[in-house]
Amino acid sequence: MKVVVIGSGTAGSNFALFARKVDRKAEILVIGKERTMQYSPCALPFVLSGRIEKLENIVVFPGEFYKRQRIDMMLETEVKEIDRERKVVITDKGEVSYDKLILAVGSRAFVPPIRGVDSKGVFTLKSMEDVSRIQAYLKERNPKKAVVIGAGLIGLEGAVAFRELGLEVLVVELLPHLLPTMLDKDMASIVQKHLEEKGIKFKFGVGVSEIVGDPVKGVKIGEDEIEADLVLVATGVRANTDLAKKAGLEVNRGIIVDEYLRTSDPDIYAIGDCAETFDAITGKRTLSQLGTTAVRMAKIAAINALGGEEKFKPVFNTAITELFDLEIGTFGMTQERAEKEGIKVAVGKFRGSTKPEYYPGGKPITVKLIFGMDKKLIGAQIVGGERVWGRIMALSMAAQKGATLEDVAYAETAYAPPISPTLDPISIAAEMALRKFK
Repeated sequence: MKVVVIGSGTAGSNFALFARKVDRKAEILVIGKERTMQYSPCALPFVLSGRIEKLENIVVFPGEFYKRQRIDMMLETEVKEIDRERKVVITDKGEVSYDKLILAVGSRAFVPPIRGVDSKGVFTLKSMEDVSRIQAYLKERNPKKAVVIGAGLIGLEGAVAFRELGLEVLVVELLPHLLPTMLDKDMASIVQKHLEEKGIKFKFGVGVSEIVGDPVKGVKIGEDEIEADLVLVATGVRANTDLAKKAGLEVNRGIIVDEYLRTSDPDIYAIGDCAETFDAITGKRTLSQLGTTAVRMAKIAAINALGGEEKFKPVFNTAITELFDLEIGTFGMTQERAEKEGIKVAVGKFRGSTKPEYYPGGKPITVKLIFGMDKKLIGAQIVGGERVWGRIMALSMAAQKGATLEDVAYAETAYAPPISPTLDPISIAAEMALRKFK
């Protein structure tokens, strides 16, 4: 069996490692555009800020590690075409045959057609090369004022990095509030206030119409021109589907796969940012462009490509980040999204402390829970100074197991004064929602 993987990022590299565990004899080849195997794109803002000292530190394993696993690599290689009839991959370095093919081609930063977006001093934050370019620009020109276009995860993490480097930062977001796909406005306002206290400014409901100067000297927002000498474009990503489309595979926003992660060609699988899977709540097709999803897909695809029949479960898109010293965790349906999709929900919300009131050092934490009318947990948002990760993980797992409102409200929790209160904020938020059914 010869398995060829196109893409050396998180999905592709993990597939190769999982595949080797499944089959000790299979021939495994990874073809990638970049010069390394897997590194952590999520770590890029923290390299930029200096929290992670060196860019090379975010490379997960050295090349020698893959060689010891008998995984072959063709790095800095571009795949031009897939010949499905001949079962051959055509690269800029020649042809490669396959028995099973894995598309782990990832996504690319979406750059809107803003006038001046190609000017010097305008960047995206998607790759190691992006960080290197920004670092070189910071050293060369010593910019003082940054504008970040987009208030999603990457935009905000980039904004924090620039602020930690001492720049003045303005974030411009076309939608009404920050993290619009993850948080409702009431929860987003907590994050916004915290970031404003740290010196980051915001403009919502407007877009950048032009980037002025080359090198950059400002941006136009409506009729106003705002001074800036660095611009970060963080307006989301798009799945890389061109190769699959050219090969005649079924494509929508991403490469369409079934529950076994097979494409419309049973000998070709797609995983990671490029693959379009299913939403756990609505059952509709969706993209889940998270590192954790990429790893889970890699594991399931490795089993199936080498003879197994394991289903990939629909996604809740559980995510977490830290902005300065504030943690934000989310999964599933927001209240705003539910309203747009005509889904009736019951909401419970509670603001409390991470420790009992009598114990020093507790930090504020706000929990918002979203339940369907069948009382099933379908979403959660937590914003707090500490211990958000454990709570959002517990809630996500509960939702994945079909937990009801009563399950969450009356769940057995752990208590110790230095760690948590007797009544956890999760339980109280669930009780708030429970009242709406009485």
